[in-house]
Amino acid sequence: MADPLELRQIVDGLCRQDFRAFAQRAFPIVDNGLLEPARHIDIICRLLEKVEDGDVRRALVCIPPRYLKTYLISIAYTAYLLGRNPKTRIICASYGGQLTEKFCADTLKLMKSPWYRRIFPGTHLDPKKQNKIEIGTTAGGYRFATSVGATLTGRGADYIIIDDPLKADEAHSPTARDNCIDWFNSAVHTRFNHPKKGRMIVVAQRLHAQDLPGHLLEVGGWEPVILPAINPTTQTYDFVKGGSEGYFKAGRILQPSRHDRELLALYKEQMGEQNFEAQFNQSPLPPGGATFREEWIQRYETAPGPAKVQAVIQSWDTAYEGDEENSYSVCTTWAKCADGYHLLHVWRGHPGFPELVKKVQELRAKFKASMVIVEKKASGISLIETLNEPGKMPWLHYVLPEKGKVERAQQQSVKFEQGLIWLPNEAEWLAAYEAELFQFPHGKHDDQVDSTVQLLTASDYPNFHNLLRNL
Repeated sequence: MADPLELRQIVDGLCRQDFRAFAQRAFPIVDNGLLEPARHIDIICRLLEKVEDGDVRRALVCIPPRYLKTYLISIAYTAYLLGRNPKTRIICASYGGQLTEKFCADTLKLMKSPWYRRIFPGTHLDPKKQNKIEIGTTAGGYRFATSVGATLTGRGADYIIIDDPLKADEAHSPTARDNCIDWFNSAVHTRFNHPKKGRMIVVAQRLHAQDLPGHLLEVGGWEPVILPAINPTTQTYDFVKGGSEGYFKAGRILQPSRHDRELLALYKEQMGEQNFEAQFNQSPLPPGGATFREEWIQRYETAPGPAKVQAVIQSWDTAYEGDEENSYSVCTTWAKCADGYHLLHVWRGHPGFPELVKKVQELRAKFKASMVIVEKKASGISLIETLNEPGKMPWLHYVLPEKGKVERAQQQSVKFEQGLIWLPNEAEWLAAYEAELFQFPHGKHDDQVDSTVQLLTASDYPNFHNLLRNL
């Protein structure tokens, strides 16, 4: 018969080293119940492990309400980090003062428990720093709670966690959304003790196409974990350290024991499609719907090999000269194959004109593009005149815009519906591209869409395929 003391020591040791085990064991202390096993919990715990290890420094988690995101990230994870290193400094922010105080109180309750003190005997709470907004350790670490929009002067952090940055009833207020994003851009990034090592986690339910998570997806550079209540497509997720990735099939319910298909259908009826798609499926619909649907997209795991590629084509949408700070210049790189167009790469930036000329030449050489398409407008006119030396640039072609951009996009949406557009399963630029594509024409930017539509429009020209064969 196993020795109970020995078993306890084994479990305690596991909880010190494995966050998933820690969160499971700590839950009854915070919530007076048992943590029901669920795959989304494994996914979030694995992401948090990667954040602690430094493999991910910017993490974004979007998940429906009441799926334990706050317990896992704002409460259990902060206690775990302070247990493993009592010098750790953490700033946690949420949309309201009462909310931040509740999360802080739950964390303190956990850290004061006999079990926590047993497994982390080296972490001692500072009795002078135990209040509604701060939990301090005698080693100088802390968990400091604040509200979105508040000043953070004098506070530094190794980790910054932003949990529910916007109230649901303020989601449709442009002022509230802009204030949240402005606070994030101006006040948060300067708070790291070490700018190159600081970690940040944003966790929320989606509320609007232009909320803070939408802004982060558009900007790029974040590791997104998007967990819809009903998976629209088959998606892969990282579950276990050192293990293979798992996947959720299209149509899979996130946690049937919590919300089955019938209950979700009822929520959708009661909330309306727009609010339901945002808060439960993490896919906010712009008013009036969007031009391109996610279910039309084809996916590839590996880029097509040379034998399948008929041509590599780049499409440039250039910003107006003098407006580079507001609009992006974008280059999408495509492999034209028998089954359609495979998006290989997206570049976007705010170059001045000399840098733009260099970037066109650099990306063409990198991908060995046989055709580069530029729209004959804005800085594209100067670009064509600069690059198009007579007889030396047979790869450079221009198109003349006809009709409005929305009408052109609607005309080309049939190619998406026919399954001719292929996107990769994973790419560092993919989240920003998809966010813009699926929100068009209601998103903040449309430069990546313009570049895509330009390619597809050019493919309809009578001489397009003859040109490809002759290059």
